[in-house]
Amino acid sequence: MSHSVYRIKEIPELFIIGRPDMTIVAIGSNDLDIFEVNDIMTSKGWHLNALQRPNSIHICVTLQHAQVFEDYLRDLRESVRTVKENPGPISGGLAPIYGAAGKIPDRGMVGELLVNYMDSTC
Repeated sequence: MSHSVYRIKEIPELFIIGRPDMTIVAIGSNDLDIFEVNDIMTSKGWHLNALQRPNSIHICVTLQHAQVFEDYLRDLRESVRTVKENPGPISGGLAPIYGAAGKIPDRGMVGELLVNYMDSTC
């Protein structure tokens, strides 16, 4: 399975961060908002985690993913294509929150921002 994740490199807008020799695969992009890709992947039923510095998403790959990896790649390609063709925040998505939090120089404000966001949405 670890060799299969390198097929993510077939999507030219994406790159793999580090060496995914174990189970964590982090994906970034210099061409589009990776958090918007994450929002679309979430709408397709995939649960990825957002990371910052650099902005990226990651998935913990297990043996159960082997049987759905082609589906994952298909959905990832489609999500990248959708973001590329329709730049801008996805309605109801978290991309704006992650993007803003990554640009705030005072890291203490990030926690306050996230707490206020969670308070306002619950």
